[in-house]
Amino acid sequence: MAPRTQFGTTWWGKAWVDALERSAMLDPSRLQRGRSYARDGSVGRLTIAPGYVAATVRGSRGRIYHTDVAVKTLAESEWEQVADAIGARAGHAAALLDGELDPALIEDAASVDVQLLPGSGDLRPDCSCPDWAEPCKHAAALCYLVANELDHDPFQLFLLRGKGREELLALVRERRPGRHSIDERSEPGVDAAAAWSAMPLGEPLAPVPESVSMVVSRHRRSPTRFATFAGRLPSRIGLEPSALDDLAHDAAERAWAMLVDGAPSGLRSEESVDLARRVAVLVDGRELAHIAALAGIPAARLTAWAAAWRLAGDDGVRVVADPDWWIADQTRLEAARESLVESGYSKRQIGLGWDALRMRSGTWLVIGLDGRWYKLREQGSRHEMHLVAGPADDVVDLVDPPA
Repeated sequence: MAPRTQFGTTWWGKAWVDALERSAMLDPSRLQRGRSYARDGSVGRLTIAPGYVAATVRGSRGRIYHTDVAVKTLAESEWEQVADAIGARAGHAAALLDGELDPALIEDAASVDVQLLPGSGDLRPDCSCPDWAEPCKHAAALCYLVANELDHDPFQLFLLRGKGREELLALVRERRPGRHSIDERSEPGVDAAAAWSAMPLGEPLAPVPESVSMVVSRHRRSPTRFATFAGRLPSRIGLEPSALDDLAHDAAERAWAMLVDGAPSGLRSEESVDLARRVAVLVDGRELAHIAALAGIPAARLTAWAAAWRLAGDDGVRVVADPDWWIADQTRLEAARESLVESGYSKRQIGLGWDALRMRSGTWLVIGLDGRWYKLREQGSRHEMHLVAGPADDVVDLVDPPA
C-alpha cells in the first residue's frame, strides 16, 4: 500500500496546517474529509495570489464547487519591518533563496509585532457548497494542498500575506541603500567547464561532508524544495532560466539518490540514456516535442527510449538505442532456441540470426552486453525498436507459452 500523503512537511507548512486545524476544532470530521479530497485529486489547479487562494473542488457526488480562502494581508508599514528583518541578517535572505524559511526571521518579525505565519483567525474560507461550517470540507482540502505549496516555496507565504517574491526582494533592496542586493553577486561568475577542468570526469568525488551525511540519515527522503533562479543569464549562454531550473532540480535529485541509495551519478551516461531518463521523469508531451527537436531525434524514438528506461533503466535504453550493445554469441543463441523449442515452440517459429532470435510479429530476443536477455518489438512506420520485457537471465521467462 502506498504511503498516505502528508501535508505540511516543513515547519512553516505545519504552521499553516495548525492554523487551519485550530480554526476547525469544533468539527474535526470535516478536516478528515478535506484530507481525503486533497489526496484523491478532487481539488483543481490552485490560484495563489496576494490575500487569497482559490480552486474548484469536486464533491462526492461529482458537483463542482468554487472555493477560496482569504488570508489577512500585512500593512505596508509591517512589510517594511519584514524587509528590514530580512536585510538585517544575510542568513535570512540566503535561506529564502535556497527554499528555506529561517525560524529566526519569524522571531525577528514577531519582535516588532508582525506575525508572518497565520493564526487561526487569519484564514477566512468561503465555498459555494451549502455547508455552513468554516471551513467546510472543500475549503479544508484546499488549505491542505496550500501547505504543500508552502513546503515547496516559502515565498508563497509572503505572497499570501500580500507581496510576491520580486516585490518583496525589491523592497529589501530599497531599504538597504549602498549595499549589494540579496540576489546580486560582486563577482562576474565562473565558467562551469573551467571550474571542473581540474577534476577528470572519472575521478572519484570527495567524501561527503559529515554535516550532509547527518541530514541524509535524519530525513532519508527526496528533496522537494528548491529555489527558482531569480537572476539573469548572459545572452551568449543561450539558455532560458526555466531550463536552468530544470537542470538544477535534476542535479539535486540525482545527488540525493547518490547519497541515500548509492545510485550512480549518471555523469558518464550516453546521450541516449540521459535523454531517455529526462523525458521519462521530467517532461510532458509538449516538452517531449521540444526536446526531440533540439536533439534531432524523432519523437517516437525518444518515446521508446523513455519507455525502455522506465522498464529496465539505463541498460534497457542501451539495448533499444544501439544494436552494438547486443552480444552476437551463436552458442548462447542456439541454446536459447533449443530451450524455446523444449517449452513448446516450433523451430520454424524462431529464426536464428547473427545477433538475435527473431519470432513472429516483429519480436526480437537479444542478449545485452550485461549478459541478460531482452525482448524487443518493431513498431510504427519507422520500425522503431521498443523494449517489451527484460532483463531476464533465462530467455524462456520473456515469452508467453505457445498457443
